[in-house]
Amino acid sequence: MEVLIVRVAGGDAYYKLGISSLIINQWKGKNKKVRIVPDDAKTYHLSFDFDEEVVVIHSTYFTGASHASQLTKLPWGNIYVPFNCRRSTLAQIEGKISRILAIPDWKIPNDFDLINIIAHNDLKRYQQLSSSEFMIITFIGQGIDCNLISKKMDRSIKTVRTHYRSACRKLGFDNQADFFRFAKYISKNSQGVINALCL
Repeated sequence: MEVLIVRVAGGDAYYKLGISSLIINQWKGKNKKVRIVPDDAKTYHLSFDFDEEVVVIHSTYFTGASHASQLTKLPWGNIYVPFNCRRSTLAQIEGKISRILAIPDWKIPNDFDLINIIAHNDLKRYQQLSSSEFMIITFIGQGIDCNLISKKMDRSIKTVRTHYRSACRKLGFDNQADFFRFAKYISKNSQGVINALCL
């Protein structure tokens, strides 16, 4: 039986219950089961974190590996998807959850690194961040302003702002506060590669 381990963290019980129900409804099948674990659980395939407005996808979910057995063997860790659903419709939330739950169907081998995963087959249909956009997100998350970013990257301020706007659009942010919160989270959890998905 295929067991999906899901952590739904955050203070809003209604969000948690709603998301858990949507995941259970979409993860259907004779040999499929969802196990919801507590907020403080360290072992999971997916973590929906409402305090940070992010979905954390553990690398074992991409490969379909057994989480416990493969946790220390894989060379890369988590991938992050913005999940700011406060202004989203139910259909939009269901669509994003559906795309996240479809990840195991990509059948990515264990030896792929994160860069290859994000460039791999089915991900090409999503607009993924360029290396410049991801670098700018990381700098913004560290509290660095556009002037200093342009000097660090040896790019004009206009180019930096264009990359910033493009990253906002791809990630689905319509306000700066949400974008900055996600950028801060990414800068703390960056593994030196593009580890954010635009789903």
